[in-house]
Amino acid sequence: PAAGSDSEEAAMITALQMIENLRAQLPDALILLQDFSYLVGFYYVGHGLWRGRNALYDARITKESVISQVLLGACLIALPSFGWHAENTLFTGSHHSLQQLAYTGPGGQAMSTAVEAVEYFVQVVGWIAIVRGLMILREVGNGTAGQGVSAKKGVTHILGGGLATVCVATAKALGATFGLTLPV
Repeated sequence: PAAGSDSEEAAMITALQMIENLRAQLPDALILLQDFSYLVGFYYVGHGLWRGRNALYDARITKESVISQVLLGACLIALPSFGWHAENTLFTGSHHSLQQLAYTGPGGQAMSTAVEAVEYFVQVVGWIAIVRGLMILREVGNGTAGQGVSAKKGVTHILGGGLATVCVATAKALGATFGLTLPV
């Protein structure tokens, strides 16, 4: 039995190390996603302006598709700054660090690290959903959206992603609304 407990303890340490490594890398992943948002936004604006120039010579290119592409590109460029300012204004977080739940339940520091890793992961998924929602809206605006892709789907991605990027504030708001006690 002692050997079994040693292997379980080694596996637990390895799992904790993996979670800690994940938690340490996810803030950098958020920064990478925001930089990706800037790049895609600049591409959309440039491509939209190029399409606008070509619209003078090609009747198949509509004004609406050009305008929607430029506006959605501008939204992608402004998204990281807007997200941080909206979070700080609405939820009074600090500008340079993400607001995290202060987990105080069983499991101690290891569980607190795991909770923080989960929160960062949800925020990364939220940013991906927002960027994807804006890309879906671009496809709808250009008329290149595939079957089953609609503006509703894009807006749903944006709203759901917005709630996920501020998952701690969303959890606190839902907790206050429904009378739940959160470990804060």
